Amino acid sequence: MLNFKPFKGIHIKEECMNNFPMYSPEKYTEEQIKSKLREKIPSYVDIIKPTFFKGESPLENRFKKVRKRYEEYVNDNLFETDPASIYIYEQKKRNGETFKGIIGLISVDDFKENNVKVPESTNEQKQKVFTQFLDITYLQTNPVLLTYEFNSKMEIMMDLEMKSKPFIQIIDELEITHRVWKVGNRLKLAQFKDAVENIPSLYLADGHYRVAGAIEHSDKIKGKSKSKDFLFDQNHHVMSLLASSQSIKIYEYNRLIRSLNGLSKEELFSQLEEHFTINKKGEQPYFPSHKHHISMYLDGQFYGLYIKHEFRGTPEGLGNIDTYLFNKFILEPVFKITDFKEEKKQVSYLKGTNDIRGIIDMKVAVDNGDYKIGFGFYPVTFTDLQLISDMGLKIPAKSTYIEPKLLLGMIMLDMK
Repeated sequence: MLNFKPFKGIHIKEECMNNFPMYSPEKYTEEQIKSKLREKIPSYVDIIKPTFFKGESPLENRFKKVRKRYEEYVNDNLFETDPASIYIYEQKKRNGETFKGIIGLISVDDFKENNVKVPESTNEQKQKVFTQFLDITYLQTNPVLLTYEFNSKMEIMMDLEMKSKPFIQIIDELEITHRVWKVGNRLKLAQFKDAVENIPSLYLADGHYRVAGAIEHSDKIKGKSKSKDFLFDQNHHVMSLLASSQSIKIYEYNRLIRSLNGLSKEELFSQLEEHFTINKKGEQPYFPSHKHHISMYLDGQFYGLYIKHEFRGTPEGLGNIDTYLFNKFILEPVFKITDFKEEKKQVSYLKGTNDIRGIIDMKVAVDNGDYKIGFGFYPVTFTDLQLISDMGLKIPAKSTYIEPKLLLGMIMLDMK
């Protein structure tokens, strides 16, 4: 059974809230980061500023400075700490697209015991760095994203809370509106806890390396502790946003490859035809309209690669995932890319848009000359993620890009 609990959320005071949170730093250019720092106002980027000084070593010292800067904000009375609460979160885009969910703590044991199922492997290098970040700063500043099958009871409970005025409402630089409601009433907390803990299964949608890092951090704390009662120690919990399958959006990741591995165009097509029916589409960008259809762009022309029926669905579960079939029938046998080192050198990943715009982005990248060929995919469905997870399998890395993406520093957890 899941263990879901409230926590004492920490957030910047209301008068500073509009400028404090930020998206993950890799979403900004170096100049955008510098511009934020030049503003000289309380901001999350100011707290994590030491992490941008690449020349300073070791990383441990930079993380110590992050903790020190955070404590300076605490001492300057810039933060507020809530009583134990859970939070209802809503994100609304300019096009009206809306996501909502509930933020609370999930025990690391729920991940270990497969109460929360993880459909994708983690990036070990990112995990290592994030573990060190937690070991030194003791800060969780961005919830991981968990999803579940639509649950009408949860929706009704959230909708009732959202009738009141949110205690956080900001519009970010992308003109996305973020609203947060705080739930601290003991009866309501018990009702939400019961509703969450009776969800049959949760699935990790985003934050794989952060979950792995949190588990490793927890294990270190347990190894040093004489006590065996970890229920109330927040070092053994993961701040999580729980959103239903109807309140997330799954995008594809397209593939760009730098060379044809010495193959002529004719040799490439000859090898592809063993597993695919090839349909020439011409110069017009082609977005795959179904699962098991792949868009290929080469030498100014688009092609539809249709996986032959006898190769679909095999093996069970993973055979439903086009990126798995791509690796199995194209990346490994045709391009001879069989290990992570070679993949990192030869392959780049481009977030799709679930429509033709992502294919056009892929075309531009190839036409610019850095890549020889591009492959575009139909997005993975929640049903397929659910099947893979329930079977205990892992989809290939960079198979999905799942929204909502949250702002760092909007609600934080200090585990000290």
